[in-house]
Amino acid sequence: MKIDLNFDLLDLDGNAIPSSNAGKVVANALVQQAKGDPLKFWEWALGLNKGESLDLDSSDFEIFNSFIKDNDFPIIAKAQILKALKK
Repeated sequence: MKIDLNFDLLDLDGNAIPSSNAGKVVANALVQQAKGDPLKFWEWALGLNKGESLDLDSSDFEIFNSFIKDNDFPIIAKAQILKALKK
């Protein structure tokens, strides 16, 4: 399953929020975690930070999806990222 988060988050008017690439936002959150699989989170963060898509199996997708849902992202970011995961 391919996950592509290489897009800018949008404000409520549909305009790109400066310096808000979704992949980079998630990458920064991944590397700040104290729990989870450090090697997996690190590899995902490196790829997302470079603008690459992630190729996840169903088990990893569930881990990644739960990470997004359980993290304290602002709703404006979390909603757009979760919407991208449903594609």
